[in-house]
Amino acid sequence: MTNPAQLVLHWADVTPDAPAIVSTELTMTYAELADSVRRIAARLRKDGIRSGSVVAIRARPELEALLLLALLHEGAVSLHGSEAVMRAYADEIDFLLGDRPRSIRVAARTIDVGAEFMVSLGSVNARVEAAELGDSDPCRIVFSSGTTGSPKGVEFTVASLLARTASARTNWMPRDPFMCLLGLDTVSGFQTFAWTVMNGRPYFVPGDGPANLALLREHGIRSIKTSPARLENLVDAAEAVSVGLGDLAVEVVEVAGSLLTPSVARRCESALGCTPLYLYGSTEVGTVTRGIFDPSAPNAVGTVVDGSEVQVVDEVGQPAPAGDLGAIRYRAAFTPDRYWRAGPDANNSFRDGWFYPGDLGVLDADGRLLISGRADDLVNAGGAKFNLAELDLWMRELDLFTDCASFQFRDAAGATSIGIAFQSRHPVDPAIVLERVRGLLPNLEIRALLRVDGIPRNHLGKVVRTSLAELINGDKQ
Repeated sequence: MTNPAQLVLHWADVTPDAPAIVSTELTMTYAELADSVRRIAARLRKDGIRSGSVVAIRARPELEALLLLALLHEGAVSLHGSEAVMRAYADEIDFLLGDRPRSIRVAARTIDVGAEFMVSLGSVNARVEAAELGDSDPCRIVFSSGTTGSPKGVEFTVASLLARTASARTNWMPRDPFMCLLGLDTVSGFQTFAWTVMNGRPYFVPGDGPANLALLREHGIRSIKTSPARLENLVDAAEAVSVGLGDLAVEVVEVAGSLLTPSVARRCESALGCTPLYLYGSTEVGTVTRGIFDPSAPNAVGTVVDGSEVQVVDEVGQPAPAGDLGAIRYRAAFTPDRYWRAGPDANNSFRDGWFYPGDLGVLDADGRLLISGRADDLVNAGGAKFNLAELDLWMRELDLFTDCASFQFRDAAGATSIGIAFQSRHPVDPAIVLERVRGLLPNLEIRALLRVDGIPRNHLGKVVRTSLAELINGDKQ
């Protein structure tokens, strides 16, 4: 097997002037991309990076894209060096490439890839050959969201990289130009980048809402993949400048990572002219269901895509009848059987070839999958049984908050209690909040109501409930 980086460099010979990396700051052609990747690879080789080296990257997105390809060229294993990843895996990382300050100390050798590094590339010999790689050689580690603990790494080998990117084109890249609003630290962002540059297409670097809107307008982007939080940021930007539907070419809006509220879906339809589509899956396996958003069933995430298998199973692991609630499991080609360099206790989600994401759900008679929240979000507080994710979805439709999320914590007596954290531009009457919640769950007692500057979310926009629980010793209303 040849190195996948060669598939990227090939386009410098075929379409040298075609755009390769596009952001609001720059446009880099394939000729420029190939030259930069080769020079960076040669410099990193000189600095001691070899095939099999594990290298974390902390750099601005455009530079991270170049570094990722240069590391692939050298046969090294790259990963996005977020603070959480660096804390959890510091001992597993050989090198850190960074152009920004960091708040934690690491044992890995640090290579500053700032302005001086970039200037030095002018004197580097760019005539370097890519390392030979086999199908089973690892090339990238992508980390799970980490909402319930430390992020867990999923290893991409050369074979799984090629297979997963090919399936991405089949399952969720329906129109060109395509843009993923999620960054290289996510599986969707990484796969989008890999597919586009291996196929000679432009990779659009995501930013904030206004930056993404500018790229959509300027480049006639026809389909996007995003999270609910990033979609809301984009819609906010479109509404702020009164973008008309004739100003955009968007035909498909796909949402993944968490559930969407009907109000955000309506705003998307008004601002972008598209009813969102759900994509459900995980970093570990990829997309397994796809379906158009249904405001009457906002937790229905579609039917199974080709190449995947999804089941809802009972407590003993047997497929449940249609309509029965159970644990979701699924599998596809290249489903891993363990996390990267994790202990045995971390691998309970992989069983007999299946991946168990920790979600509960129902398969209806039409084959639609309906998500009922995470198993660890299912709580029994004072006799009230419900799922925190369903409570969040309902609360976000109330005309009370800018944003909100529920969480569970232990009170002084050790009992499970429920709190609500919220953002609001206006004063909020606690009595009204409690009255509205009792209208949904009459037996539920809210024990903490916290006004916060922001709801803690990960890179996919999922609520990090453990961070909210840690706030319980702060101000309460």
